[in-house]
Amino acid sequence: MKQNNYIRHGCTQIPTLYQSLTYLLYLPNMINCFLLISLLDESAAHFILLGILTLLSLFSCIKTTLSCPTDDFLIQQIQHRRIGKPFNYESYKLDSYCDICDAYVKENTKHCKHCNRCCQEFDHHCKWVNNCIGNKNYKIFIMMITTTMLQLFYTAIVYIRIIRLYNTEHEKLLIDNEIQKFHFYDENDLDIKYTLSIIMLVDSSIFSILLLQLFIFHIYLIIKGITTYEFIVKSDIKKIKPQNNVLNVKPEVLLNGVTQKSSNSQMENKNTIFELNCSEQQLAQEPQESQEKQNNQTNVVFNNQVLA
Repeated sequence: MKQNNYIRHGCTQIPTLYQSLTYLLYLPNMINCFLLISLLDESAAHFILLGILTLLSLFSCIKTTLSCPTDDFLIQQIQHRRIGKPFNYESYKLDSYCDICDAYVKENTKHCKHCNRCCQEFDHHCKWVNNCIGNKNYKIFIMMITTTMLQLFYTAIVYIRIIRLYNTEHEKLLIDNEIQKFHFYDENDLDIKYTLSIIMLVDSSIFSILLLQLFIFHIYLIIKGITTYEFIVKSDIKKIKPQNNVLNVKPEVLLNGVTQKSSNSQMENKNTIFELNCSEQQLAQEPQESQEKQNNQTNVVFNNQVLA
């Protein structure tokens, strides 16, 4: 592993499609909502409330994107290697080892294939911010989805208000103050405002509902005390049918075999002894075949360090 590989966040890697969509769908929505708020009578209150939610959302989003959730012990080992100082992993009771990073890490640390580094107490890799989510940035991540969800719900309310005024009280949307004249140059562009409100309402509604589902899901995980990774792994384990370790042999077959063996134990007939040996070999082969099937089923290995 390269020595600077652990210093990574959402802006040091190649932007993903989801990360680009975040900016393309979020920023125009917010700008459009701030412009249309000036059409409402209580525009000052709307500016303050939406401004607070926007600042909190942007702050948490930037903080989550720029955070580095790399395992602390991985960073220490890399720093020790640079100065040629040995690292005593036994004193920290580190039992997990990452072959890719070539370092001892915490038990709940996982190696993310997207970021190519070990994330401390890994939860999941968020494609929307292009960064791993672990215990170092999990709280700010929850703040991000909460404030952004509330912000989008608020913008949806604003767009619904403008659409209703356009259909019922059209004259209230006419340009009659300096703030509106600064943003809109012509009174006849109300149709454009109405169309933009409908488009942005759809945008806000879809993403606010998705964020609400994500918010409820993470509240469930917090209550259960598990991570997203553990939830997914447990779900995958349940899909694998457990194998029966008991030999699939009928009881009457076993009883007949025991009876035949005990009754013929003192017989000196070589043919009978040969038949018994064949029966015993057949019974001995069955657990081997069962064990081979079980080994084939357990070939699905969930690596504790490298995510599939």
